[in-house]
Amino acid sequence: MIETIFELTLNNFFSPVILFFILGFGACLLKSDLEIPGNVSKFIAIYLMMAIGYKGGFALSQNEIGATVAIMLLAGAVFSFAFPFLGYSLIGVFKKEMRPTDKAAIVAHYGSVSVVTFVTATELLNSIDQSYDSWMVAVMAIMETPAIFAGLLLVNWKAKKQSNHIKMDNKIWREIFLNGSVVVLVGSFVIGWMADAEGMATVEPFFVDIFKGVLCLFMIDIGMVAAGKIAKGSSQLDLRLTAFGIVLPLIGASIGGVFAAALSIPVGSAMLFSVLCASASYIAVPAALRIAMPNADLSSAITLSLAVTFPFNIIFGLPLYYAMAQFLNQLI
Repeated sequence: MIETIFELTLNNFFSPVILFFILGFGACLLKSDLEIPGNVSKFIAIYLMMAIGYKGGFALSQNEIGATVAIMLLAGAVFSFAFPFLGYSLIGVFKKEMRPTDKAAIVAHYGSVSVVTFVTATELLNSIDQSYDSWMVAVMAIMETPAIFAGLLLVNWKAKKQSNHIKMDNKIWREIFLNGSVVVLVGSFVIGWMADAEGMATVEPFFVDIFKGVLCLFMIDIGMVAAGKIAKGSSQLDLRLTAFGIVLPLIGASIGGVFAAALSIPVGSAMLFSVLCASASYIAVPAALRIAMPNADLSSAITLSLAVTFPFNIIFGLPLYYAMAQFLNQLI
């Protein structure tokens, strides 16, 4: 198992996707004038969510939806809602002096998922010719929002004695369910599921042929953003909080891996479920919490999820989660 992890980590590190992330990260640290305009970055993010959603929906339409798929969809939703409560109980061990609101904001990010981490994981599986189930995209989509509810419940629970409840008005509900990333991902999945082979053929050059190249471009941007977050938030990210940003994903991955193995999910899909359980949102959740929890310090949460957890997952975590999926598949 150790040899497998080392070999996969080495191969993963030298993949174009990871190297372009390192390029962007290094360019920012060296204060290069390299820049990707905000509108271009937003377009690329929308494209990636459209592509992964559409391809996943189309692939699912070619297969029957059985009990296993239904169980995994339910498991994804339950995990996304429940994991922030576990994270909240653990974060105090690492950072006792944080306000309850800030703790809730951080753990809400870790109940949700990172689309880019998921996409990078699928690229790793494709590079080693490891198959995985197309319906895992549906599991990813359903795990986007429950963690937001968990974060709000945690805040209201802690604020109960202070009569400082969060009012769930229409603006908050709208941001939770109609956040741009959620709409694009779920909508593209449904459109792909409705499409036939002819429809897929017409968009294949856009959604398939150039996908990896666009992903590499996005990774340059994410690398620069991550390095910038570290530079600006270095005073917030002490050793204890940084450790939390690594330990919590490892716990989530372990829970997801054991559950998937217990259901006899194939290795590729089991690894992807571990990835989903280990990743942290830095797009959908911050947008919703910015409205729902205006008094929370979201800068710490975003810096932790994007500048600590994301690099750890894509460089070291993915090979580890794959090796773990293989080991559990043989063990259980």
